[in-house]
Amino acid sequence: MSLRKYGWLFFTTLLLGGLGGALVAFIFDWSKLTESTVGNFLVGTLMYILYGMTISIVAQMGFFAYMTINYFAKTIFKTPTLWKSVQIFLVVFVFFDMIYLRYTSLGEGGSIGPFFIEPILLLIVSVVTAYGKSNLTNRTAWIPTLFFMFVVTSLEWIPALKETDVHSTLSMLVPLLFCNVWQVMQLHRLVKRES
Repeated sequence: MSLRKYGWLFFTTLLLGGLGGALVAFIFDWSKLTESTVGNFLVGTLMYILYGMTISIVAQMGFFAYMTINYFAKTIFKTPTLWKSVQIFLVVFVFFDMIYLRYTSLGEGGSIGPFFIEPILLLIVSVVTAYGKSNLTNRTAWIPTLFFMFVVTSLEWIPALKETDVHSTLSMLVPLLFCNVWQVMQLHRLVKRES
C-alpha cells in the first residue's frame, strides 16, 4: 500500500467517523441541540463530529493492529486452517465474554437477557459485512472479516461496554462500525496488485 493510498484511507475513515458522530448527535441529542440558539446547535454538532473523528482514530489503530497480528499469526500457525479455527474460537469466546463479564459486573442480580443485545447486534453487522466482503473478493475473506468486525470492534468498544447506558454504548458503536466496515471493505482495493 502506497503512502498516497494510506492517506486516502486515513482521511476518508476520519470523515466517516465524524459522520457517525453527527448521526449519533442527531439521533440521541436532537432535542438538546435544537432547544437553544443556532450557535449552540453548531457547536454541539461540531463536538459530536470531533468525538466521532476521535473514535475513528481508535478504529484505525485497531485495524492496523489486526493486520499486524494477522501477518504474524499466518507465520506462527503453519496451516491456514488452524489460524481460521483460532479466529472462530475467539469470536465465540468474545461473544460469551461480552455477555458474561458485563452481566457479572453490571447485572446486579437482574435478568441476563438485556446483555445479549449488544453482542447479537454486533454479530449481525459482522456477519453481513463478512458476507459482503467475501462476495467482493473470495470465500477465504469471510472468517478474517468476521473476526476483525466482531473481536476487534469489541475490544475497541470496551470503554462504552462498561456502562449500562444505551446512549454511551451506541454513541461509540456507530462511529466504530462506520469506520471498521469502511476500512475492511476498502482494503482489497488498496492492496490490489497491478496486473
